[in-house]
Amino acid sequence: MDPELISVVQRFLVSEVTDIRPLPGGHIHDSYIVTAASGGLVRRYVLQRLNQTVFADVDALMENVQRVIGHIRQRLHESGGPDRRCRGLSLVPLSAACNVFLCRHDDECWRMFEFIEGTRTLHEVRSAADAERLGRAFGEFHDLMADLPPPPLHETIPRFHDTPWRLTRFEQSVAADVCGRAGDVRAEIDFIRAHAGLAPLLVQANVPQRVVHNDAKIGNVLFDESTGDVLCVVDLDTVMPGTILFDFGDMVRSGVCTAAEDETDLARVEVDLSLFEALTRGYLGAAGSLLTATERDHLVTAGKVIVFEQAVRYLTDFLEGDRYYKTSRPGHNLDRCRNQTKLVESLTQHEREPTRIVQHL
Repeated sequence: MDPELISVVQRFLVSEVTDIRPLPGGHIHDSYIVTAASGGLVRRYVLQRLNQTVFADVDALMENVQRVIGHIRQRLHESGGPDRRCRGLSLVPLSAACNVFLCRHDDECWRMFEFIEGTRTLHEVRSAADAERLGRAFGEFHDLMADLPPPPLHETIPRFHDTPWRLTRFEQSVAADVCGRAGDVRAEIDFIRAHAGLAPLLVQANVPQRVVHNDAKIGNVLFDESTGDVLCVVDLDTVMPGTILFDFGDMVRSGVCTAAEDETDLARVEVDLSLFEALTRGYLGAAGSLLTATERDHLVTAGKVIVFEQAVRYLTDFLEGDRYYKTSRPGHNLDRCRNQTKLVESLTQHEREPTRIVQHL
C-alpha cells in the first residue's frame, strides 16, 4: 500500500488499514476504497482526493456537502423510515478534530465517507425499470431538498449550467485553437453554431430557483443490492442553486439513449421513447407536485438543451487539450461530442412524442 495514502487515511481513522485500492469510474476526483479493522470489526470507507482545478473553493464545497447531508439526514429522521441510515451519505471527521471533514496534506485536499454496504451502482440505464428508478431517485432528492433553510448554497462551479456562457467559452477555444485541432472538427463546430439557439432556453425560462444536483445520472444513484430499490443520490459536489430543468435534462441525456455517451457507432445513438416515458413517470411520481406549469412545459426542451450543452463542453475540452474530463483514448472527448450531437438530432426528430408523454402523465 502507498505510504502517502496510509498517512492520509490515518488522519481520519485510528483503526488498522488493511487495504487501499482505486475506485474506478469517476471523471473528476481520485477515489479509493479503504478497508480498516478495529476490535475484530472490518469496515470500508471511500477516500477522495479533491480536484482543486475543478473545485477552486474546497471550503465552500465541503460546507455545501455538510449542509446537504445534514438536511437529508434530518428529513429521513423525521420520516422514521427503518432504512434511513443507508439512505444518506456520512462524512468521516478527522480523528483528532470533531466535525472537521477536510484534510489538507501536502497542498492536497482529502475527505472520507463511510462506505454504504449492500449497495450497487449502474453505469447505464438498461431497461424501463432502470429509467423509472432514475427519475424517482432525483425526484425524491428534489423533494428532500425543497425546504433547505437559507442561506443559499454556494456556487461550487460558477456558471455550471449557464449554456450561453458555455457557448462563449467554446467560441474562445475555437479562436485560440491552442492544440491545433479546430481544422479537423469543422463539422462539429458548424453543428454547434447551427444549434446555438438552444443555449438560452433554460436560463431565460421563468422558473423558480431550487436546490438541484446538476449531475443527475444513474451512476450517481445507489441501489439496494438485493431489492434493486433506490437508496440515495451521491456525488453531491455540484449540488447548488439552479432549476430542476437542469437535472431533468441531464437525466434525459444520460437515461433515454440506446447507447453509452462515448459510443462511436452513431447509428446506435437514438432516443428510446419507452425509456423517456418511464423516466418521466418516475420523476413526476416523486416530484410532480413541486413543479410549476412552466417547469412542466419545459421538460422536453430541457433534454435537448442539456445534451447540446454537453456536446459543447466535450468539444471545448477536446479543443483545449482534454484538461477537464478524464479520457481513456485519443479523441475520446471528440467521440463524446459526436455522440451528443447525434442525440440532439434524435431528440429534435422525436420531439412531438415526448411532449405528448409529459402532457398525459
